[in-house]
Amino acid sequence: MPSAPHSEASRTARSLAAALIGDPFYRTVTVACGEDEAARLAMLTHYFSLALAEGWQAGRVDLADDAGSGAAIWTTDAPAALRQAAYAQREIALRALLGERGFPHFSAIVDNMEHALAQHELQDAWYLSIAGIDPAGQGQGLGASVLAPGLAAVDAARAACFLETYNERSLPFYGRLGFLVEGRYAEAVTGCDYWLMRRPAAGNSHAD
Repeated sequence: MPSAPHSEASRTARSLAAALIGDPFYRTVTVACGEDEAARLAMLTHYFSLALAEGWQAGRVDLADDAGSGAAIWTTDAPAALRQAAYAQREIALRALLGERGFPHFSAIVDNMEHALAQHELQDAWYLSIAGIDPAGQGQGLGASVLAPGLAAVDAARAACFLETYNERSLPFYGRLGFLVEGRYAEAVTGCDYWLMRRPAAGNSHAD
């Protein structure tokens, strides 16, 4: 998938950072910033720049608009070797970005969430890894519209998809898009609960 121009990608990364700066996962992995919210915003902007690059390289990225108001980043059915190479490349950069406290938090949270995920047999499903709209652009329908192309692609592939969210208030929004709650889990590093949601493959009304 072609990448966006650098300026648009930078604006999009900053919008994602502004949208998700309060999320327990992102606050925990940016522990090095302490209470410096400007530093946290800058670190997360870099974090999402890396995530966008990985998505363009080995997944799917849909932008909310030409102004860079947000994006949806998907892990798709791209070849496993391509996905693994892109993730390994981002992991090297994240180790340097998040530092000696933040990167171990990142790794531990990912391990915990993957352990919980294993029982759900979603290895062939698409994964909505990141979605966010800049707070200034929220309430205008951009959240649903940025997800629509990815969900259409999921349906065309006759695949299931899933997401994980720490934001309980987002459950009704995703429910309207066809996602069902599969489980609620306590995550030890963040100290917070998160929800796993699954959207069945087109034509299926229940989990496999």
